[in-house]
Amino acid sequence: MKLLTVGALMSFTAAASHAAAAMTGEPHGYVLATGAGSWMPAIATLLIATLFTTSGLYALAASGRIAPMPLMEPVIHGITAIYLIRGLFVIPQLLGYNLFAAEYDVSAADLWLSAGILAAGLIHLAGIQPRR
Repeated sequence: MKLLTVGALMSFTAAASHAAAAMTGEPHGYVLATGAGSWMPAIATLLIATLFTTSGLYALAASGRIAPMPLMEPVIHGITAIYLIRGLFVIPQLLGYNLFAAEYDVSAADLWLSAGILAAGLIHLAGIQPRR
């Protein structure tokens, strides 16, 4: 199995979890906003799920599993960069600083999420490297 196929599966998993969160309103902080009658958190989360789905499709296309997509090379490089940059947030989190909500301690879930995103970025990076 090619590495970008694994990266695509990771993106599709993230998309599914975001879609489920939008439907159930489960994430912390999210319930407060939806409880106030706001649809914005659900809409934003569904947009993020759509971005993850698109990322997965580009990874599949770059791996040769599906037909090429428009601007495939620069887009897959951009997706890889976004995963790596976001994944590197694990460094300040390991030092105890929560980049998203400074008033809260870094949880184990925060660390696992950042580590998983960094892993997805590294898998994408390895998958886009030219073969020697």
